[in-house]
Amino acid sequence: MRVKGLTVGMLDTNCWITADEETGQAIIFDPADNAPRIFDIIEKNGFKPEKIVLTHCHFDHFLAAEDLKKLCGGIPIIIPEKDRILAEDPVYNLSSSMGDSPHTLTFDKTVDAGDIITCGSLSAKTISTPGHTPGGCCYYFENEHLLVSGDTLFFMSVGRSDFPLSDGDALNESIKEKLFVLPDDTQVLTGHNNPTTIGFEKQNNMYVY
Repeated sequence: MRVKGLTVGMLDTNCWITADEETGQAIIFDPADNAPRIFDIIEKNGFKPEKIVLTHCHFDHFLAAEDLKKLCGGIPIIIPEKDRILAEDPVYNLSSSMGDSPHTLTFDKTVDAGDIITCGSLSAKTISTPGHTPGGCCYYFENEHLLVSGDTLFFMSVGRSDFPLSDGDALNESIKEKLFVLPDDTQVLTGHNNPTTIGFEKQNNMYVY
């Protein structure tokens, strides 16, 4: 697997690109903003984008999705099933209160707990981790020991739970029961700030109770 990350947008969101080592077939996770910059990285690395996948539908994770879809030849935008309401409502996706203007997202497909996302030889399991949003998901590449966590789990922190439709207790339960059971050496590609590992967070994250 090849992994490229870049930080974009007004809230410094991490966009991650995971690609098959041999074929270059790629998944773009959380294209937060600046579609031309993301596309430039795709082209420079010889990636062949197949899917745009969101961990959740707050505006700071999807602003570039529709433009990037066009640049990539119409590849599908995939969101968590239970975050439909966020994609369709600027109040719930926070763009009406935190963004420059209200935004909604047009998407093509949805995923839910247990669904498998494939790309070349890569295979990621959808892990439902509600709390930060009702439909928030993480994507686990078991063979590569890698997790794309979005805003569920951060380096020594967790996602906020004071937004509309957030639930702090549900977030904590998601992390403890669904993420902290993964192997300690699992790399965690977070939605903001630095990557981490499951083992490190189990030992050091004071926000998980």
